Amino acid sequence: MNIVQNNIDALNAELTIQLEPKDYSDRYEKALKDYKKKANIPGFRPGHVPTSLIKQRFGKSLLAEEINNVLQDAIYTYINEQKLNVLGNPLPKNTDEEVGNWDNPGDFKFIYELGLAPEFDLNLNESQSFDYYKVDVNQELIDRQMKDLARRYGKLSSPEVSEAEDMLMVGLAELNADGSVKEGGITSKTTVTIEYIKDEATKKSLVGLKANDVVTVNPHNLSSNHEDLAQMLGVTHNDVHDLASSFQMTVNEVRRMEAAELNQELFDKLFGEGTISSEAEMRERVKADLEKMFARDSDWMFKREFVKEIVARVNPTLPDAFLKRWIAMTNEKPISEDVLDAEYPNYSGGLRWQLIENKIIRENEIKVTVEDAMAHVKNLMSERYAQYGMNLEEEQLNDLAKKTLANREEAQNVYDFLYEDKVVALVKSKCTMVEKPLSYDEFVHRVQH
Repeated sequence: MNIVQNNIDALNAELTIQLEPKDYSDRYEKALKDYKKKANIPGFRPGHVPTSLIKQRFGKSLLAEEINNVLQDAIYTYINEQKLNVLGNPLPKNTDEEVGNWDNPGDFKFIYELGLAPEFDLNLNESQSFDYYKVDVNQELIDRQMKDLARRYGKLSSPEVSEAEDMLMVGLAELNADGSVKEGGITSKTTVTIEYIKDEATKKSLVGLKANDVVTVNPHNLSSNHEDLAQMLGVTHNDVHDLASSFQMTVNEVRRMEAAELNQELFDKLFGEGTISSEAEMRERVKADLEKMFARDSDWMFKREFVKEIVARVNPTLPDAFLKRWIAMTNEKPISEDVLDAEYPNYSGGLRWQLIENKIIRENEIKVTVEDAMAHVKNLMSERYAQYGMNLEEEQLNDLAKKTLANREEAQNVYDFLYEDKVVALVKSKCTMVEKPLSYDEFVHRVQH
């Protein structure tokens, strides 16, 4: 066997593989014998079919299979020995050259195309800066959280007249174009929370109402999406799409969540007995809790923004033509050139990040251990069950973590996440982070876009 590498350019190469009979004949003869043992051909007992008949009927396919096995072993042995960083898989090259004689096997010649990973520099140091967005935990945000916590442990009352944060228990009835109630139209009884309505005119119209008051509303202004509106009206999601009618809203009752007093009883309920003893201490605790919560969100945002930024800065060049051919050949279903061209930017962007991430991992010898994976899964499980008021024992957490990591796909997701997490942590420690304080609403808007 002879393998010759021809580098077309920095990103593309060809492997020419010359096979002699000694490279494949033993495997081919063994394949013939194995097939002879199990061949079921009418007129012959199993295992007694003449070898000449096996060769005549199945020889070419068996030969092709064994030569393909020899080629695959040779290619990947060569790639490993030469330490080639290839992308995708080697592709057989379409060529008019004679491969060999399948009827009278002798020497064979095959050519494979390789896509090579690009070489690039990262230079992660203090000279490189990245924006780090964080929520400005100001007095307004603290006040909002204090109010929400007090309302969470408050009590419902039934005031006479509605205000901007109240709930309305209402009846809805679909109207005709002339304002009359539509016979056989949509009717429902539901709850409308005024403070969550985004349309300011609608919100204003619902303030100052009392039981038995009637107003006309556009139902689409009562909810932020079609799914919620469908549930509110008791119809299907599809029914909402073309709904153009106005509705009569009749107020049945006004409900208000009266906030709990900021006293020791509330402090103990929220933070544990004796932990907090004054409103000032509660404000400090709320601020610390918000900063801790938003720190995780800021790290998530940074990870997302950093990936886009570093890919744009480094922009490793890829063997695009080779990768497109590889995607087309390996796709489960036929893929048109237009679809491939449209989807390729997403694929190539993900591949560029993978190359950058792998380089950071190699150069900085980043490792994720089994202990890291176990600790991560146990922490996730602990937080998940804590939401339902359940505190699991260490042994239970260990069992759940082992069960999770025994699933190959889930384990891969855990390791991928932890590697990416460690890469981002390393970048934060090596590069300059430019903090960009945002209001809570600005931060949420940026997350959503």
